[in-house]
Amino acid sequence: MQMATVQSLAQQYEETIHNYMAAIERSLNPARATDEEMVRKAVFLVRHDGVQIQSFNEERLLLEAIVKDAHSVKVVMNFEKLTAVCACPQEDLCRHRLAVIFALYQKIGSLSQWVADWRAQEQEQLSTIGKKRSPQQWRKVIQSVWRDPIPDYTTRNYFYYEQMYEGRLKNALSFVPLEREWKTLFRAYAHFISLSEVWGTYISGTNDVHHSFFKTWFEDELHDLRDLLDQLHGQHRTFESDAFFDYLRDMVRDFASIKDGSSSQRFTVYQLFWTNLFTNDRLRKQELAAFPRPDERITAFFAILLKDPLELKKITPNEANDWIQLAILAEEEQNQQALEVILLAVKPHVKTFLFEGLYTQYRHQYVRTLSRLFSLIHLSERDWEDLFRQFGHYGLPAYSTYLIEKGFFKQWAELHHMHNSPLYFAEECGLKEVHEAAPDYALPLYHRYAMAHLDDRSRASYKQAVRIWKKMKSACKKSDQMEFWKSYIKEIRTQNKRLRALQEEIEKGNLV
Repeated sequence: MQMATVQSLAQQYEETIHNYMAAIERSLNPARATDEEMVRKAVFLVRHDGVQIQSFNEERLLLEAIVKDAHSVKVVMNFEKLTAVCACPQEDLCRHRLAVIFALYQKIGSLSQWVADWRAQEQEQLSTIGKKRSPQQWRKVIQSVWRDPIPDYTTRNYFYYEQMYEGRLKNALSFVPLEREWKTLFRAYAHFISLSEVWGTYISGTNDVHHSFFKTWFEDELHDLRDLLDQLHGQHRTFESDAFFDYLRDMVRDFASIKDGSSSQRFTVYQLFWTNLFTNDRLRKQELAAFPRPDERITAFFAILLKDPLELKKITPNEANDWIQLAILAEEEQNQQALEVILLAVKPHVKTFLFEGLYTQYRHQYVRTLSRLFSLIHLSERDWEDLFRQFGHYGLPAYSTYLIEKGFFKQWAELHHMHNSPLYFAEECGLKEVHEAAPDYALPLYHRYAMAHLDDRSRASYKQAVRIWKKMKSACKKSDQMEFWKSYIKEIRTQNKRLRALQEEIEKGNLV
């Protein structure tokens, strides 16, 4: 396209080009090194004739250009939708898109003046931030990184989501103050505000195909935030920073107060701040009073921390996870009264929580946690049996331990018969202890395991059967049943007299 034609095109679509420039001004920040470098490189490309406008389709309002960089790349601009697409791998704005917009702008205005104004305006704001540091300005500068809408596809694709989040968080952290004493506090602000800004997308992601990735991402974020809060807690605090901590407290409370179907995850973030950073009892009492109508979980949380007595009648099944976390906290804080009250309220909902509220891979872990917690309070035998029934087959190890501790060896054997427990699992659940204490009850299980190996009809499986029969012989010796053992092994040999390999292994094993 000739120079005169590009000039007339720029004049004809002057308003569109100004809109493009306004969008650039909103998206880019000269105090951010990556943005400043991108503008500098785009200006360099324009000034060294690196932009060639190829064609313009008036019907579809599409402009095509070639930008000669290290490699030539094609840029297509849609004047109607105010979008620009580039062939380079960069997602959002890139120096090639900028260069094409700048080349067009140069025909209707001064690019040098625009760049100077852009730099001066933001520098002025940043110098103000430097001179008059305030929590509101910190919040504003971090939120500026999140000005652009989060693309919809990030909810459906975790990998794009992670890339987007890391990129924007990195941009937010590029504003970290130079003074050492402010760095950790600013980083905590950047992590918390970024988490708040991306919250809706994260929650949508947990309901999508990549739910486990989003859950892991959230746990990693909490881990990073916990590290920062621990550092802050141990750091010497200046009088000047008090306002920043007060503002952070208010932001965290506002965040936790939002009712949007994700209160459980919000509560997790809230607890992090009040267990790791704000540990002063006076502050905690003030915080509880700051809620006009605190949720029961918030009340219980502060009761645990302040060692106040806790009253709790009923909870709803969908809140069970939060209450279990509070029970763990009560154990850590050695608040026995709160632990007992919470666990008795949780107990009727254990089955619903395990089988409707959890993904399969977390059930074993939670059954172990619940068994440990409930063992710390007084429960009747009937209560324990009810609890183990609710655990289903995930509770077998815990139930087995309980039965052995109580000396209920017959019930232990019946339990493992009923569930067809394989040998390795029965051993994990205490078969050795039953063998020692009540060998009679171990005999039918040993018989079943040995016969299962016999069915495989191979020398290796016969060796396994002999290994189990040795345990059976030892159990018979302990329970003074050697006559039974002799007739038992004789019967096995008679029934399988044609299996020469088996007969040889029985003789080698000294079972006769």
